[in-house]
Amino acid sequence: MNPAVADCPAVDFDMLDPAFAQDPYDTMDSWRAMGPVVYNSHHDQYMITSHHNCVRVLGDTSHFNSAKVLAEMEKAFGGPTFLGTDGHRHQTVREIWAPGFERKAVEADWTARIQRIVDVYVDEFVERLRSGESLDALAGMTRIIPTVVTAQLLGVEEDVYQDFIKWSDATAAVLGARLDPTPRGQEIIAEGAAAAAALNSYIGGLIEKQRAQGSSDGTLMAQMVYDDFASSMPDREIIANGTMLTVAANESTAQVMAMALYALALHPDQRRALVADRSLVAPAIEEVHRWSTLTQLVLRHACSDESQVEGITIPEGAAVVSLLGCANRDPARWKDPHSFDISRPRKAHIGFGFGPHICLGIHLARLEMGVWLNRLLDKLPEYELAGEIKFGSDFTLRGVLGVPIAAA
Repeated sequence: MNPAVADCPAVDFDMLDPAFAQDPYDTMDSWRAMGPVVYNSHHDQYMITSHHNCVRVLGDTSHFNSAKVLAEMEKAFGGPTFLGTDGHRHQTVREIWAPGFERKAVEADWTARIQRIVDVYVDEFVERLRSGESLDALAGMTRIIPTVVTAQLLGVEEDVYQDFIKWSDATAAVLGARLDPTPRGQEIIAEGAAAAAALNSYIGGLIEKQRAQGSSDGTLMAQMVYDDFASSMPDREIIANGTMLTVAANESTAQVMAMALYALALHPDQRRALVADRSLVAPAIEEVHRWSTLTQLVLRHACSDESQVEGITIPEGAAVVSLLGCANRDPARWKDPHSFDISRPRKAHIGFGFGPHICLGIHLARLEMGVWLNRLLDKLPEYELAGEIKFGSDFTLRGVLGVPIAAA
């Protein structure tokens, strides 16, 4: 265990406490007030609290890298992924898929397809609300839309969509349970391992199908199979990257959509402003992401004897967590940061991460959410919450358990 260094304040705080995940912001405010770096002896981690310093740490792989994260990624996804590497290999593997995720490519290739997917699931959901039902929007709408988009990207058959949701959810839960020594934590890890194995098996089948075809059909797995560099990668690495992409794309987009419903239900005047002026949709989505921040922390490790944050040297090898949710409510960057305000002056948040590891699907996610929110506001301009909103116990991926709503 690394003791707190000189001039670095320390706390002993269990971030796995379910109560903390319900509302972590007052606690994180107190950490930010303590200084730019706070040592948490409970988890043996150095916590970075400000927007400025989180950006610095995430962008500086020469002093804070992902080398020790790779083993966790292998456990979660069944093999190495570019998410757990830095430098040349990270960039090379990422670049296999990167051209198709550029904004112009996404908009040209996917706008019409996403619109068709969104129309089906939003219209069906709203029709049920209009009939008098109260429904969970997460389970009944926002989770399925990004799953179908991701499935089509990978070349998945339609009859596997529901399995994709189940496998993705269970695999993602492992990331939040990795520090939990309780029996339930170990159970989540075991369930996640089984789900990852099932997902890996299915994606392995997609790879074999692509090879049997002898030519690329343009899907993401085909791009991996027929890429020159990927031809030297072991199958378990190709498969693990597909599994990682599935989990990341489904969980994050579904939860930000769900949080948008929640935030706009709490602020009906702002929802009505969106209905009247759709130019506010894009900034509204960014404000939802800043205000809610699904991925609350990102783990790196100090990898140099010069790994410093504002003059505080963090011991080489020590775990360093950038608190993205804390950074996204930093009063040094945003006025009244705890308030939800779609009209606030635009400043970039780090809900999608920052630096070399910034979310590969950032433009696709924004497109999905924009198309979805516009359609929803067309079909359901007025709605209300139909039950209590609770967050899961996982602070790492702080998402809602559901968003029950009813037509107003």
